[in-house]
Amino acid sequence: MKELRELILDAATAEFKENGLKFTMQDLAKDLHVAKKTIYHEFPSKEDLLIQLVENGFRRIHEEKARIIAMDLPIDEKIRRVIIAVPDQYSMIDFRQLEELNEKYPLIAKLVSQHLMSNWDPTIKLIHQGIREGKIRNINIPILEIILTASFQQFISTDNLVQAGISHHEALVAMMDIVMSGLITREEEND
Repeated sequence: MKELRELILDAATAEFKENGLKFTMQDLAKDLHVAKKTIYHEFPSKEDLLIQLVENGFRRIHEEKARIIAMDLPIDEKIRRVIIAVPDQYSMIDFRQLEELNEKYPLIAKLVSQHLMSNWDPTIKLIHQGIREGKIRNINIPILEIILTASFQQFISTDNLVQAGISHHEALVAMMDIVMSGLITREEEND
């Protein structure tokens, strides 16, 4: 059976999917059929809970990336999947709801930003492998990292996607299509 902390984090993830940051500790207590003080015993504040939720989420993302890297896929497909890796339990979350973080929870917004800018080593190794194999052209990897990180941050910190009617998942897929295929039509596609 799952530990209480894990059950609370799962319930918080579900609440976030449904209500964004508007969920309360009382909502979690109701979902789990426990007293609110039980939640506060594990997480002294909503901010503490959200910090652990972010840490847990990024841990799962890194586990998903490791799973993808271990798969028998062409290198370009591994790169595409690893860069936008989101575990199944987070795939339906509308990450655009995180835009409230900067205003209500700046410490957590900073933590999310730090996570987005860190742990690029597995992806960079894949890109280097793709370059060595001749499947990826020799690119400026630090610039790619900056472009991707800025895109991720833009996707979750503004309402631009909402205004354009684009889901977070659709944005990630479109971004990777542009990154992997570029803007210029290839001659062989025109023939």
